Amino acid sequence: MISHPMVKIHVIDQNTGLYVKKEHRNRAVSSFYEQERVENVLPIMTQPYDFKHFKSRLPEWEEQIVFNERFSYFLQVSEESPRVILFFEILDFLSMDEAKANSEVQVQESGFRKIAWAFLKLVGANGVLNINGKLRLQLYCPPPRIRSQLNVVKVFEWWSKCPRIRYPSTLYVTIKGLKLPDHVDPSFRSMMALQQEQGSTSYCELQKETSKGGNEPVVEEKEIIKWSKLPGQVCRIPNKHLFSLHTGDRGCFCINFSQNGRMLAAACAGHDGYPVILYEIPSGHYLRELCGHLNIVYDLCWSKDDQHLLTASSDSTVRMWKIESQSRSAVKVFPHPSFVYTAKFHPVAGYLVVTGCYDSVIRVWNGKVKEVHGQLLQEFDGHKSFINSLCFDTEGLHMYSGDSSGLIIVWNTLVRENEQHPVRLWNINKEIRENDIKGIPISHLEVHPNGRRLLIHAKDSTLRIMDLRMLSTRKYLGAANYREKIHSTLTPCGTFLFAGSEDGIAYVWNPETGDQVAMYSDLSFTSPLRDVAFHPHEHMVAFCAFGQNEPVLVYIYDYKVAQQQAEMVKDFNGSLTTIGTHRNPLIFNNSSAVQDTVASATDQFVNDATMSMRMKKVKKKLETVTDSSNLLLPAPSLFSPHSKFRLSDTMGTHLIPQHPFTTQSGAFSPVGKSTQITSSILQMNDDTPVSLPKRIGALPGPETQNCQSVKEFIQTHLLHTRIERDLKVVI
Repeated sequence: MISHPMVKIHVIDQNTGLYVKKEHRNRAVSSFYEQERVENVLPIMTQPYDFKHFKSRLPEWEEQIVFNERFSYFLQVSEESPRVILFFEILDFLSMDEAKANSEVQVQESGFRKIAWAFLKLVGANGVLNINGKLRLQLYCPPPRIRSQLNVVKVFEWWSKCPRIRYPSTLYVTIKGLKLPDHVDPSFRSMMALQQEQGSTSYCELQKETSKGGNEPVVEEKEIIKWSKLPGQVCRIPNKHLFSLHTGDRGCFCINFSQNGRMLAAACAGHDGYPVILYEIPSGHYLRELCGHLNIVYDLCWSKDDQHLLTASSDSTVRMWKIESQSRSAVKVFPHPSFVYTAKFHPVAGYLVVTGCYDSVIRVWNGKVKEVHGQLLQEFDGHKSFINSLCFDTEGLHMYSGDSSGLIIVWNTLVRENEQHPVRLWNINKEIRENDIKGIPISHLEVHPNGRRLLIHAKDSTLRIMDLRMLSTRKYLGAANYREKIHSTLTPCGTFLFAGSEDGIAYVWNPETGDQVAMYSDLSFTSPLRDVAFHPHEHMVAFCAFGQNEPVLVYIYDYKVAQQQAEMVKDFNGSLTTIGTHRNPLIFNNSSAVQDTVASATDQFVNDATMSMRMKKVKKKLETVTDSSNLLLPAPSLFSPHSKFRLSDTMGTHLIPQHPFTTQSGAFSPVGKSTQITSSILQMNDDTPVSLPKRIGALPGPETQNCQSVKEFIQTHLLHTRIERDLKVVI
């Protein structure tokens, strides 16, 4: 009887059968408190899975185990480098009866019962890397007790010497490199090698307090926030509206969370000016305004220590603001001859500021000077069109710039310590000219957290992620963007891709598969959704739009809402099995889907009557339009700009109507790729597994192919689509 299974991960060298030696002895790889005499990479164990708590017979840990070691060190293929094999042991606690029955086993197995094991070679026999994708590993039964060698790890001995008896189950794992955070807040319990354990008051703090005189004021330190997202944990898709933040009369153009996640900067616009407003996170309280720009602020960038904020504006200036200072004016101003669309701090040499301007020139400035105006160090030519976006990799070795002609230039941007001429070695590494985006403006560039891919957001309603080694791209469709400057972003773990759209909807994809996994269809934006920012340490996302009185909307992941959505999907699955091909719409209302209390019979009657009247009005409009026209084409407003609809006998098969799941969180809609409802498990360490649908699509076959006329087809399409407002059909 298995009650609390857990997974123990071993990093073994195939050459020796021992744990892989650390590349640097003084680096903590598995635990924060590793001492220098620990020369090998120690194993790490997941949290136990409680079947009773999660009410599931299928254990799903969904944990991110982090080894603080250079990823390429595990992938090297040479005589001196280790040949790394990962072993996964499924363990369970020994019960009291088992411990009493055989105390020798308890001592030998260290209080754990071995259930199954699996292995994975990071570099296969044919040289293929088994990384950056979900892998399914066969589990094997532990062999009977054998005489163990003292100089090898037991699970390695099973793999090398014993026959493998298959266990009737498999284990899904994903191995990939991660960009580690620059700073991890201390916690009561360290969860990774970079996180320090700290109580409410440390011994040093107590000593300082006792040594202080009674009349000296005590300076309170900033409160440590305990985020719900654990360090290294995979990000969740926020599903609950947390709060709305006031911006200005004309809305907000761009937003950005600080590196520590405690502040949100919003570049707003109003009749009186273009202030940058700072809000405290997670409370959402107003902090202050940074006033000085005379036109739209296009870009925001926080320094590594959150002491300074960089703002780029179309008033031909870039300004640097000191956050702790109460001064309302900028501490540095970098003047330009024209509009400035982007500005970034160098990730290693924080005093260097790089800007991209309308005059197609990249400028590098020194912000560490006494004068108010920054010192111009160098100008770089290479672009023939205005520069919209800049970004660096984590180490600051390369910079990527994109312009309005679709050209991307990779720059060498190495900065050495104590260099008198820090940009002396800067030059063009290569130019990337993609035929797909030739002549199409690039709105946004962002380096993937693993450092090997580049997010490209262009004005052709297509997002791309490019492999920087092979220069191959994966495309993501769904968000409309042909005219406006719109941003997208990757979550800190790289698991999800968020993007705004000109239709005011936010879209979410899985970058690995290309599937659209969610959409925010009811954000109440009447203007294009300009920017998306994901919190660096929390399951939180912010959206903004540039339009009349558009607020900043902040969403957070809520376990209860996810549970309610899972129940809705379960009910919806049951409904599909009973209705067959019946064409009545499946609509989930705020009033009945996820409220804490069940609606009364009267309320339910009113809701049903209202929906029935709404459907009748739509039918009447459609009958009027279709009867008065001979052109058998549906309205352009029903489709995305890149719909491939063509007139044919099976015209319905080109369309996949979606059914948004409207909740109290503001119409967060999980969607996906398949043409029927399938589920994808999202789970936290201490949450119940939640199944969200990957896609709700039109049923193929007779559902669309048997339409006798375009009138019937359009009615069928609309009845399977949620209609919230008056519909205008133009033929």
